[in-house]
Amino acid sequence: MDPSSPSVQEPPAVVAQGLTRKFGTRVSVDNLNFSIAPGELYALLGDNGAGKTTTISMLTTLLAPTSGDFQICGFSGVRQSEKIKAFFGVVSQDISLYNELTCYENLKFLAELYHLPKAAIAARINELLTSAGLQDRAKDRAGNLSGGMQRRLAIACALIKSPKVLFMDEPTVGLDPASRRQIWATLKELKKSGVAILLTTHYLEEAELLADRIGIIREGKLVAEGTVRELARKIHDLRGISFKLSEDVAVASAEIKAKLDRLAAALKVTVNLDPLRNTVYISQPEGTELSAYLRSIFDGLSAENIEFHTFATGEPNLEEVFLALAKSEAR
Repeated sequence: MDPSSPSVQEPPAVVAQGLTRKFGTRVSVDNLNFSIAPGELYALLGDNGAGKTTTISMLTTLLAPTSGDFQICGFSGVRQSEKIKAFFGVVSQDISLYNELTCYENLKFLAELYHLPKAAIAARINELLTSAGLQDRAKDRAGNLSGGMQRRLAIACALIKSPKVLFMDEPTVGLDPASRRQIWATLKELKKSGVAILLTTHYLEEAELLADRIGIIREGKLVAEGTVRELARKIHDLRGISFKLSEDVAVASAEIKAKLDRLAAALKVTVNLDPLRNTVYISQPEGTELSAYLRSIFDGLSAENIEFHTFATGEPNLEEVFLALAKSEAR
């Protein structure tokens, strides 16, 4: 086992058991069951309205579950809601800072609010400002910082009391690539220190890069869970070959689609066309030998007079898995 991976011997830091939330007759979160180990990052993915934010609102005691329960570090979120607040930090979609206070003052206010030992406050603040890359901006007002800096300060605020669990709801939305990468580095360090992290995100590459496990939620239900590799195994015919077409699909889309339909029927495989990328994806049935299968595809493309200039083989990425799962659930 990777020394940085979560220990299987430690009890889960977060457990959801039948977690459900209704708003009137509408079920927003429907019987969720999952757990997160210390040092594990669990990414919860889903479309807008799938129930991600409602789930985090329940786990952080902002919303009471309609039914079910959850535990944070062994304590019940329903029966011991005040006690569990000592164990977690939250970074919400909306940046919550005191804009008139400096970076240092924001952290000092929270440190005193959480009754950190006075002798340790200054050192803890300096540690967090350094980790966030904000040590030179300690005396700047939070309201004068860029969006990326404000987000990094918000994460530092969530970490002021050294939580064992961190809930992050779309923490990098709207940020530039450099700011996102700095936050990614912070999350990797937190994992190494044993913090359990629940992350919701719309950036699939973010989840693929950071997450130990991924849960996919649709209409309030957890429809799939596992690593990217495990999720890929649940979807048949995702391993395959992609071809970048020479001709722009938009120019002759109907004709190309007809040709691809005939190719799919002849090869008895799944053929998908992505007009945006001008790329054809052809599944590789399990057990087929790649070189022989490629020859049959090349012959089929030649017979249909479909020209391409590059091709690639490989395992599905998270975006392909997510779209395939969403499509299968919609049927």
